[in-house]
Amino acid sequence: MDLSLLPLDGLSVGLWEMILSGDQQIEASLLPWLGGSIALVVSLVLTPTVLRLARKQGWIAHPSGDRWHDEPVALLGGIAIFGAFCAGLLGIGGVSTYSWPVWLGAGLLFVIGLVDDLWDIRPEIKLLAQVAATALLLYAGHAFWRGGPFWVSLPLTFLWIIGVTNAVNLIDGLDGLAASITAVAGTALAVIGVVIGQMSLAVVAAALTGASLGFLAYNAKPARIFMGDCGSLFLGYMLAVIALGVQSTGEPVTGTLVPIVVLAVPIFDTTFVTVTRILGGRRVTKGGNDHTHHRLVRLGLSEQGAVLGLSGVSAVFAMAALALLWTTAQLFMALVLLGGVACVMFGLYLVGSRSYEPPVSRSPSLTERIGAVMRALAGGIYWKSVGGVLSDLLVIVSSFIVAVHLRFGGTPPPVQIDITVQALPWIVVLKIGVFYAFGLYHGVWRHAGTPEVVRLVKASTLASVGTLAGLFALYTPELISLSALILDWMIATVLIGATRFGFRAFRQYFAARRDEGHRVLIYGSTNPALLVLRHLRQRMDRTVVGLLDDNPTRHALKVQGVEVLGGVDDLPDLASAHNVDEVIVPLENTSETMRARISRTCNRVNIACKHFAFQMEPVVPESALPATSGDGAHNPSPTS
Repeated sequence: MDLSLLPLDGLSVGLWEMILSGDQQIEASLLPWLGGSIALVVSLVLTPTVLRLARKQGWIAHPSGDRWHDEPVALLGGIAIFGAFCAGLLGIGGVSTYSWPVWLGAGLLFVIGLVDDLWDIRPEIKLLAQVAATALLLYAGHAFWRGGPFWVSLPLTFLWIIGVTNAVNLIDGLDGLAASITAVAGTALAVIGVVIGQMSLAVVAAALTGASLGFLAYNAKPARIFMGDCGSLFLGYMLAVIALGVQSTGEPVTGTLVPIVVLAVPIFDTTFVTVTRILGGRRVTKGGNDHTHHRLVRLGLSEQGAVLGLSGVSAVFAMAALALLWTTAQLFMALVLLGGVACVMFGLYLVGSRSYEPPVSRSPSLTERIGAVMRALAGGIYWKSVGGVLSDLLVIVSSFIVAVHLRFGGTPPPVQIDITVQALPWIVVLKIGVFYAFGLYHGVWRHAGTPEVVRLVKASTLASVGTLAGLFALYTPELISLSALILDWMIATVLIGATRFGFRAFRQYFAARRDEGHRVLIYGSTNPALLVLRHLRQRMDRTVVGLLDDNPTRHALKVQGVEVLGGVDDLPDLASAHNVDEVIVPLENTSETMRARISRTCNRVNIACKHFAFQMEPVVPESALPATSGDGAHNPSPTS
């Protein structure tokens, strides 16, 4: 389709009627840019106006137990987002993209969110408004999986609209996060709209992106204004509606998955919070600081780092969705499977981070509850092994499909697709069997090291050799691509290793960025000091800010992510610059003279100095132990 000169079709002429004197034939590819630019400019101008009005009227979000911010911040920034979006559509005549029931649903959620921001309404009232907005959407002829049976499409539509609307509402927990995620998803949907020729859909998505970006200039940390429910509910509803328009980009299964992949981050967060709250015995509808972004900050990321990280992940998923437009459905499904494995692994890691104070009485922790559920559903005490098998199954399938597509430039010939479909079940059985024989499902991988890496590489190599032998036995040599099998070995080894070592990598990454408890310097940068560093990273009461070493050649080097800041003579300056509370000195390989010198220096700058040592003590024979009475008290002998 030639997009260089496309009639407006569903778009009314609007502003262009005045500019072009009735000529409706314009550069169609510019429409989304123009609509987004208008929305961006209006948002940049309108947001500070709403900000001043909110402060004047006292529309302020005050800190509370279930809110993340600790300073009063102006509310109702959603008014600026809504106004800028409308201006972007009206400016290029994009209102006719959807019929009046769709816009009525958007307006309804904006108003109900506005009322909630001002006066606080019950959650069920907001839910009823979302149900009504979804009913209006169905009345207008839009539905999730429109090619599917009515009895399936109808409930899926309610689940999709209500789910995405609340997902964006719930992810609005850090400065700039909801606006950033909306901008990324809106951009992806606009690009998809342009590529598939749905220019009016692209215009709506671009206007939403422009309005979000303009607001983000005032909502990024430190936020001067929050969008409130009037903004987040409206953005969530519009993203859900626009996403329905891209489901015609492929076959029913892949086309249906595209909007899910585009909005993977808010969907993951909502699913994660819902499951963990149910398992933790907490109310799902109650606000809290247990969302993905909150946990990332508690694990050691800065708020800006969490926002950038989640926005980057959202962009990766958006690009995966865009990949469907230029590749096969099989490759897209492989990417979706890999993304699913990554989400599950990441969610399991996040479960271990404390998100709220546990009750005083001893009750099963959230991690214990999840473990109990998994044991009941899969394999009893061996549920982790069962989970490992299922994870490897998905990785093996995805890796082989990706390798074949990479080998043949994204479009394998039909004969290679047939071989892939026929051989994959046997490849899965072979590789899982080899992995089991090598003990890949019997280890505690969170503490894995070099021996486990060697074992994994051996298992993956032998499995690939077996795959090659099996293919030679089933097919003629000219049909077998050796380079595709090499790619498969490389991808599978890396991805299976990532699932095994992911927890350890996450733990070390976040531990290196944790900034809580006493701030300490460790003396040394060799093995004894690293032993101290590893020990402290398992605790939550200290943060290692740097290492001390009198060897000047090691200064400014980083060891396990921690910099060698200087020598002992630099300690006074370093203690002041890094707000150091104590210095920890490993006893091993540190002379008494050096320990005394460090202690004197610490005393001069008034910081604590502690020695560190792991000690093994001999077991005392039972015959040498003092006798005790039944209550544990010492029972002296008659001669004592």
